[in-house]
Amino acid sequence: MYNFLIKNGLVVDGTGAPAVKADVAVQGDRVVRIAPNITEDAAQIYDAAGKYVIPGLIDPHVHEEWYCFDDGTYESYISQGVTTLINGNCSHSIVPGHKKEILDYYLGNGLVGLRQYKRYLEKWPDWNDFASYCDAVATVGTNCNFVTLLGHGSIRQYVMHGAYNRAPDELEQIQIENIIRHNMDQGAWGISFGLDYVPSRYASMDELCNVVRQIKRYDAVAAAHQRNYIGIPAATAEFCEVGRRTGAKIQISHLASSCPEAYDIALKAIQEGVRAHIDVIPSSVGHCTGKERMLLFTMALSDELFSQGIEGVKRALKTPEGRALIKKDNYTMAGPKDKIYIVRSEDPHLENRSVRDIAQERGIDEDECMLDLMADDLNYVFWLNAPAAHVPSNFIDHCDSIVANPYVSVGSDTIMGDPEDPYDWYEIRRRGGFAIFAQMYLSKGVPYEEIVRRNTSMVADHFGIYKRGRLAEGSYADIAVIDLPNYRYPEMDQMHYQTPRMNATGCDLVLCNGQVEAMDGKIFQTYAGRVLKKNEQGF
Repeated sequence: MYNFLIKNGLVVDGTGAPAVKADVAVQGDRVVRIAPNITEDAAQIYDAAGKYVIPGLIDPHVHEEWYCFDDGTYESYISQGVTTLINGNCSHSIVPGHKKEILDYYLGNGLVGLRQYKRYLEKWPDWNDFASYCDAVATVGTNCNFVTLLGHGSIRQYVMHGAYNRAPDELEQIQIENIIRHNMDQGAWGISFGLDYVPSRYASMDELCNVVRQIKRYDAVAAAHQRNYIGIPAATAEFCEVGRRTGAKIQISHLASSCPEAYDIALKAIQEGVRAHIDVIPSSVGHCTGKERMLLFTMALSDELFSQGIEGVKRALKTPEGRALIKKDNYTMAGPKDKIYIVRSEDPHLENRSVRDIAQERGIDEDECMLDLMADDLNYVFWLNAPAAHVPSNFIDHCDSIVANPYVSVGSDTIMGDPEDPYDWYEIRRRGGFAIFAQMYLSKGVPYEEIVRRNTSMVADHFGIYKRGRLAEGSYADIAVIDLPNYRYPEMDQMHYQTPRMNATGCDLVLCNGQVEAMDGKIFQTYAGRVLKKNEQGF
């Protein structure tokens, strides 16, 4: 008798091969049989007639490495059929040091708020390397498998005792390399860079290549939030050059669909032998950010204010000299102020209004108005790069060359706000990235089998994730059943910034390591996910 049997579905195996009608039998944590008509009994049978049976999807770009210590359910992913998350992106790492040092880094980069920081210091279990992090996650559990990268910025700041705009000296470079090798030997999966962020942004080409060579010996992946402040095409060319010089596998993270030229640069590099893949956020309508979080981001992106903390930003807002520093580095000051809205305001007069509109009413410069709003004593949420706070809008569509690029997958980059405050920091489209991608690419003529391949076996093969990303006898039983016509995320006119935590529909069954985590609209806290270790997979 099997543990679980999926009957009558259209099996898409993840390789790009055409769907076939077949049954899928699961025993323990493995797929043990795929055949047209399995007649043996099972403890649980699910009828998938008219639906697709696919491998669990893999998201190569998330920031969920610590969210499980609050809640390991991961509803937004399970509701789309995502069973494996690749964490540790954008230079942000779970090592080195103890939890206070890790949290200091996260706070310094605006990735946790002050309340989160205090709560996590008290609540989190402690760890000091990748192996002990795996043990810590095991104490709380997770619905999704974790693949975890090391973060260059976290390691650099720890070794250099600060975020310094200089190259590591010889001893520091040796220490950085030793930390990377120690954690790779324990099963970490590669390294990530955040080249827009302090201190990773200070790394030269030579430093980047030195770091990447450490993970190449493990046939691991180097992922990068690129140095977009130099321009997206130039940033893409730079990171492709890292891949070219080192020969390592690279992952170009959340490449903007507004820049097809960058995709062409990456594709040309791949055709010339660079081992690169690309992930994209399928749809996004800007960040919604509470005021405290906004001040933390301002601190994180300023060379001068980074070491002064949030109080230093508050002081800077009160002087012309300080405001000049904020204008120089802060991403919130870039772009038109008719795309920055005030929402959820304590002052009803400001609700649903753009900074440009408020500035015109006050008769002041738009940038100064933005700084005034950041400096006042009211609480509200800034909606950055908003289409408009009260009207529907479409994100930039993927042009034909992006759609046709066979190395492009979803990277949802879901915002990691405060679990206890849904309005702290959020974005209202990214939680449905896989459903949005599927419907967008289907509408452009891409076969569903190819859509599944790009988000399963392609990612698994690039990162070296063993026996996942395919439906085959002997593979791990990470499985999703998709009702494709209903596999959707709400459209913009069905959404509102007041409802930040919506989920996709149309994923009717999810198994992770052979255990049911979602069925017919209900998500369970099964916590069958595992922190995967690269060194336990034969590499």
